[in-house]
Amino acid sequence: MKSISTIFISCLILLFASTTLQAKTKTAESDTSSVTISKELLDILLQNGVITRDQYNNLLERSTTRPGFDLLDDDDDFGYTSTDTRVRRFRVRSEDGRELFRLRGRVYMDGAALYLDDNKNTVDDSRPGRGNLANYGTILRSARIGAEGVMYEDYLWRMEADFRDEEVRIRGAFLEYIRLNPFRIMVGNIKEPMGLEWMSSRNRATFLERGPSLDAYKPGWGLGMRLEYRGSQYNFMGALMSGGSLARERAVTSGYAFAGRATVAPYVSGSTYTHLGINSSYRVNSYAERIDGAFDRQYQDVRLRTRLGTRAIDGRFIGADDIEDVVDITRYHAEAAFGVGSFSVQAEWTQLDVRRDFFRNDIALGGYYVQASYFLTGESRNYRPQRGNFGALLPNRNFRPGFGPGAIELAVRYSLVDSIDDDYDGGKMEHYTVGLNWYLNRETRLMLNYIYLDAERMNGKRSKGSVFALRIMFEF
Repeated sequence: MKSISTIFISCLILLFASTTLQAKTKTAESDTSSVTISKELLDILLQNGVITRDQYNNLLERSTTRPGFDLLDDDDDFGYTSTDTRVRRFRVRSEDGRELFRLRGRVYMDGAALYLDDNKNTVDDSRPGRGNLANYGTILRSARIGAEGVMYEDYLWRMEADFRDEEVRIRGAFLEYIRLNPFRIMVGNIKEPMGLEWMSSRNRATFLERGPSLDAYKPGWGLGMRLEYRGSQYNFMGALMSGGSLARERAVTSGYAFAGRATVAPYVSGSTYTHLGINSSYRVNSYAERIDGAFDRQYQDVRLRTRLGTRAIDGRFIGADDIEDVVDITRYHAEAAFGVGSFSVQAEWTQLDVRRDFFRNDIALGGYYVQASYFLTGESRNYRPQRGNFGALLPNRNFRPGFGPGAIELAVRYSLVDSIDDDYDGGKMEHYTVGLNWYLNRETRLMLNYIYLDAERMNGKRSKGSVFALRIMFEF
């Protein structure tokens, strides 16, 4: 009788919610009330298992006064019309809906244990008997704090600092004009466009670190201007980037880059999607004028580095040595992803053509990764075709003893990265990762990675073995 009464009450709630969703109101105040009530009811129905995630999303979209309108790209901006103050994921919205302020941040706490054939003679250093690495370690991988908001309903802004490696780094300080919808113009400290994982927040990553090939050859953050076009199932970006950052060397002329990315989702229906994308960039390296008269310019060294798959043990197995005399770099990149229900697979390939000065030969470096994941608890990844990336995952039921398990995801990845060419010995590595992710709720996750790697240098030095890595992370 108890289960029958529960179903009956849930049906009444669902009927009331549907009526509320379809009701038309005459004022913004009544609109806001119905939206708030509707979302609370839908949350209850979803948590009780009365409706599915797809039904939840469809009903929620119909309930918002501006369907699909997500100004801050934070996956939780349902409607934008009234005064609204929240404590969890704190934000304040003005009464007329034209101004918004929100705090944001994250913390990653990592630990790892290393089991190599020889921890004291690794490819982290090309010299015999060098490259000693710790057996285990812990690190505060990332601690970010920032704020973002909306001005006049026309401009988005963000300012965010990352406390990492005993440094403070700016990771997003920009102004974006969105009134030209579907065009958007962004200026400030931004990401140079490239790839599916790079253009998704690290909070959405399946593994502790990005695939080694992507991690080694990805661009960085810098001052730049980006023009973006968002369609319903495609995205185009073009950017002009400088080499400027917080630090400045008075004698160095900073470089610049042109970059572009195009993505398309040929098929999207519910939790089924396909994704294709290409990217290319051309970067001119920074330099200082020489005073010895031998050559006109002294180009800055270029670092293309990746580690073991965790930063808790600082083994630099690719790119331990910087590349000297780099004039410019041309990057080519391709990406693809597919998802159906709880299963997804994605892959990215990268090649860099590096042109060098001082009569050195040009070199070509590259690599790729392939990964797959499956949610044991029935969730699916939140693919966003209009942005060409992934958004936050919402468990079907948040973790709570006697109530829900959270979301549990199994994942595997293989990556190959090859940074050996001509006289440059940046190393070569095969990298296997098995991951287990436990999403306690939207903001909190536990991640466990088992990594097996096989790395070598051009001089014949080789490192093989395993790494166990753990992360506890939360965002707000």
